[in-house]
Amino acid sequence: MSAVVAEPLAQYREAFEAQQTGQTFAEPQRTAAFARFAELGFPAPRDEAWKYTNLRRLQSRRFRSPARSTPAVELPAPLAPFRLPVVDGLPRWDLCAPGTAPGGLRLRSLEQTHRDGESLGALLRVPPGGGTEGFAALNAALSPDLLVVDVDAGAQPGPIEITVMATGDEPGMSHPRILVRSGAGSDARIIIRHASDSGTERLVNAFVEVEVGADATLHLYRLLAQGERCFHLERVEATVAQRGRFVMHDAQLGAGLGRIDLNVRLAAPGAAAELTGLFLADDARHFDTHVHVDHLAVGTRSLQDYRGIAAGRGRGVFNGKSVVHEGAQQSQARQTSRNLLLSASAEIDTKPELEIYADDVKCSHGATTGRLDPAALFYLRSRGLTASEARAALTRAFAGAVLSRMDHEPFATIVHDLLDGRLARLVEVTG
Repeated sequence: MSAVVAEPLAQYREAFEAQQTGQTFAEPQRTAAFARFAELGFPAPRDEAWKYTNLRRLQSRRFRSPARSTPAVELPAPLAPFRLPVVDGLPRWDLCAPGTAPGGLRLRSLEQTHRDGESLGALLRVPPGGGTEGFAALNAALSPDLLVVDVDAGAQPGPIEITVMATGDEPGMSHPRILVRSGAGSDARIIIRHASDSGTERLVNAFVEVEVGADATLHLYRLLAQGERCFHLERVEATVAQRGRFVMHDAQLGAGLGRIDLNVRLAAPGAAAELTGLFLADDARHFDTHVHVDHLAVGTRSLQDYRGIAAGRGRGVFNGKSVVHEGAQQSQARQTSRNLLLSASAEIDTKPELEIYADDVKCSHGATTGRLDPAALFYLRSRGLTASEARAALTRAFAGAVLSRMDHEPFATIVHDLLDGRLARLVEVTG
């Protein structure tokens, strides 16, 4: 391993060794996970999965590990009747109103789940492959706990929110880890909101695993709304069983650098995934989204529909890939990546991909990147709108196809408000 890579790993090794001092719970699993992280190191620019995202700035930073404590924290207004905060990687059971969790849900920690007979190796697993395998391994090694959300078979609980907070006045890192499992025939809505309590520089390295049972539907709403000095890395692993349906609503509106790897396995006949997202990379923000869907069985269906907006010196990246494996006949895979540039210095790189190893399928993909239509701007101005109002109206309309799918009203409202607030400023600057 080169000196350039080895030096940034020292602080993570120190954090791992400090965490292990006096602790024996899950030590073999965490030790193996850290060894994998050390083996992989930080991705290099020549790594194809990181072609457009350089982590040298992150490598040069030093972050402290949060203490295993319960600091006071100011939470944003809730987006669901029940909310469980995860603060610096630790579920804060003390911040939940007792008895308010919807029926049909079971919430547990790592230790509680293990006491109930589940394997630590499975609960702290590191999925192989992909650009974020090393960071998933680091999460398994350094995550102070695991939040397990189980939805009972046949249950239809009300929506719940998991507010993932990063705190502290000094540069710090946190490694939140969440497991969501929906039982057969259930129907649930889970909101994961990433936020931070200040403009302090920090690293958030998150891992989310989702299992959708047979004939179940799970809507996962994700909002990235952190400060502009936050480095946010996240891996989401989803497996969908027979006739199950996984619906992802993703809004990336915060952080200075954000990277998400979303990997979905349609593992049984009739499994389906609808993956939609929106990012706004203004100022110098950088968002990198990698989506990978494996069609592994007959009659599986997937939709990827992502919209990107970039302004100022912002940069966006979208790489969407669908693989129809041998034997996955009668599968359907659609990909769409549409992108809008609001300034000459903004940039968006997009790469939709299809790999097909079956002959009875319906698959399509497409990508566009462009600017606001001058004819449409002229038309709106001729109807009395100012230049800024016309640009804002067209930009909102561009995002509308994704926004309209956000069918949980409080989530949709906050995304609209955040987007409108930023667009109001952007169109004045770029108009």
